[in-house]
Amino acid sequence: MVAEQEYETKVEFHQRYNYAASSDMREELVDQMNEILDGFYETRYDELYHENAFRQVKGKQITIPVEELPKEMSDYILTLGRGYLCNSGLQFMGVDPTTIDLEIQQIWATDSKENDYNPPHSHAGLMSGVFYLKVPPQVLETNEEGVLNFLLAEDGYVDVSPYTTVRPNTHIFANPEVGKFYIFPGWLKHSVNPFFGSGVRRAVSFNLVCPETSERKLTTFKEPYVKRKIEPEEIKTGEKNG
Repeated sequence: MVAEQEYETKVEFHQRYNYAASSDMREELVDQMNEILDGFYETRYDELYHENAFRQVKGKQITIPVEELPKEMSDYILTLGRGYLCNSGLQFMGVDPTTIDLEIQQIWATDSKENDYNPPHSHAGLMSGVFYLKVPPQVLETNEEGVLNFLLAEDGYVDVSPYTTVRPNTHIFANPEVGKFYIFPGWLKHSVNPFFGSGVRRAVSFNLVCPETSERKLTTFKEPYVKRKIEPEEIKTGEKNG
């Protein structure tokens, strides 16, 4: 039996991403995940799909069974998720972040090719994340090709340079790098730019949920008055009078 290896990784918290977090995976874990996905693409061709939620893509995507993730990868995702919660401001809402149970609801890989992109969208669940396993060299240039955009529509994050803009900064982007790991609130809208030229941009995305929420029942409050229903005759009369 091989003893589990413990190692430290630097984690950065980003208030401008709503307290999201980023870190760098160790190279051996990146290689292991690439090997697993290469095997999936060869042996599970029937499970591949060539579209995202909005359009067909030139690349390919596949769902990764959570139970087939390496333990180190699962632990990494859940640990960063708990770290995110401890820096999310939930304590100001009367919630102890350390008591929240987490579960990987879904995880999938996307191999994007030239011109593939993902328009603005958000995810279900408590938080979402992505990590990168392959990145074409041209994506690393400072031309915003293949970058991950965070779309900040809420008030509060303002660009403090009056010489470049007079409005709040509504989006920022994160450069994909091999081994780079991001985690952020599931409701935060984000998008992915296309890139041009050869190569594959391999990203693995996931959603984290709190399984206890499935046991929580919503309480319905009785209104102090009864809503009046509009009868069909009233609708006709309104059309004539209008």
